Amino acid sequence: KEVFDEALRLSRYGECESLLGVRDELWIKSDFGLGRISQFEGDYYTQLARYAEAKQEYLEAVAACDRELILTPDDEGTLNNKGNALRSLGDLQAQLSEFEAAKLSYCEAIAAYNSALIIAPDYISALGNKGIGLQRLGELQALLSEFEVAKLSYLEAIAAYNSALIIAPDYIGVLNKGNALQRLGELQALLSKFPEAKLSYLEAIAAYNSALIIAPDDSRWLSNKGSVLVKLGQLQVEVSECEAAKLSYCEAIAAFNSALVIAPDYNYALNNKGNALRSLGDLQAQLSESEFEAAKLSYYEAIAAFDSALVIAPDYILALNSKGLALKSMGDLQAKLSDQQEALKNWQEALEMFNRSLAIAPNNDRLRNRRDSLQ
Repeated sequence: KEVFDEALRLSRYGECESLLGVRDELWIKSDFGLGRISQFEGDYYTQLARYAEAKQEYLEAVAACDRELILTPDDEGTLNNKGNALRSLGDLQAQLSEFEAAKLSYCEAIAAYNSALIIAPDYISALGNKGIGLQRLGELQALLSEFEVAKLSYLEAIAAYNSALIIAPDYIGVLNKGNALQRLGELQALLSKFPEAKLSYLEAIAAYNSALIIAPDDSRWLSNKGSVLVKLGQLQVEVSECEAAKLSYCEAIAAFNSALVIAPDYNYALNNKGNALRSLGDLQAQLSESEFEAAKLSYYEAIAAFDSALVIAPDYILALNSKGLALKSMGDLQAKLSDQQEALKNWQEALEMFNRSLAIAPNNDRLRNRRDSLQ
């Protein structure tokens, strides 16, 4: 299990596939062990955008935990694992725009963590995982424009992380607090509370820097730091701090590049690098005609990053959507330069990306609106 987890963390998908090939030859003694293996397999399939297989593995992980809990109902480790499987299932459902099912999965995950914490109040892993579950629930609530309850979920997530940090200040898992601070900042920015949002982003960056002191070669922390730097840059654009925004985007790209040196096939980092380049291109295209060529280059590099992610996971919805947005931005810039033929070509390819995403997640109204407006 540990070998598989390490291979997945480093995006060594061939090694993961080989390990899966010997699963049936293993004698797994308990449902606890079966649940963990199904969880890892689900995470692997999710990273490769093999959504149906991922969903099946997560459901098997939950079922294995439930069987184990019949025998050992007060086992906090099994309750924690059940919460993790439900949370991962919720993430998958949210990505596929199955929002009500995702909400239920997150609530059940949080309930499992709470049950573990009744048994063992200082259980660090359950506190940290509860924080992640509350953060993901908040993300979904914000997406559904349930802003007040989203804010409450983020604040409860941060409180869970803070409780864990009191017990174990150097426990790297609870530095996921940076994710919750980033999401809170995004909500504050959406509500035009820009000073509060900026503070949340800076606190998130500080949390990731603390994690990187402990684990400087962890690609996930580097990618997370890059993501919040992109959000900071977007906020700086909003308040007309354009030079500061450029710097934030460049620092974000550097963070993603560092993550990709460690894990070259880390498709989340590839997608996020593409988003940073697209944001930089959008800024360059807005500033002046003298920056149009630089904007074009940023868009080309963004599209290349999305293509790299899609080679690894052809049905990766986030990369399909992001590539579509980059192609649309490129087309808009080419139209501004009176290159109508190239603009039309890029708009048509963007439309194709949005249609591919909708084939996978047909209930995504935001994406459908984006597609329809381009048509």
